[in-house]
Amino acid sequence: MGLIHCNLRVLMAERGLNIQKVKDQTTLSRTTISNLYNNLGSGIQYGTLLELCELLKCQPGDLLTYVDIDANFELLTENPLLDVEEDIHVVDEEGNGIEYVSSMKTELSIRCKLRYEGDTHEINFQAEIKYGINEKKEIESLDVGISPHFEYKLYELKLLPYVEGYISDELDNFLINWGHDSFYGEEIEGISSVSIHHYTLLK
Repeated sequence: MGLIHCNLRVLMAERGLNIQKVKDQTTLSRTTISNLYNNLGSGIQYGTLLELCELLKCQPGDLLTYVDIDANFELLTENPLLDVEEDIHVVDEEGNGIEYVSSMKTELSIRCKLRYEGDTHEINFQAEIKYGINEKKEIESLDVGISPHFEYKLYELKLLPYVEGYISDELDNFLINWGHDSFYGEEIEGISSVSIHHYTLLK
């Protein structure tokens, strides 16, 4: 599938520019500049590209970089064990409430199939996952512990930080969707705005 990365942050730093200075010297909005600066935009208009190239004295290829990468994950654990916590959501002044599953924790074996710059890699690793669930049965938080083996294998590939970020985002999406699909209609019925925390497993 590949990845398009915006290099605006680097180009601005090289020229001593910040977001306010770019805004003052172009017709672009702060939101547009900030999204590109943080590589959050889903697209870029030709007019935006033109203004940035004129300001930064660069070519479109200096602003945008294509990376040949695709990361897919598959679950190797057949019957994951779950550690379930329950909570009570108070719904009235008398203290009446409904009981619901507030979190589920599990350990998974996962395989990452990674294509990067024409080469393919397979990395098996362990992960510890905790889903935080609200009273609406929506996933609202995700704690992800990753084995050092996976991090070391990625380090060996000498990936740029934004490429590592892409792989991390793909793993998060895989885990959120797996949790939703595996427990939909039971403990989970939807996905909220999910806060995500990563840490390295010590074992």
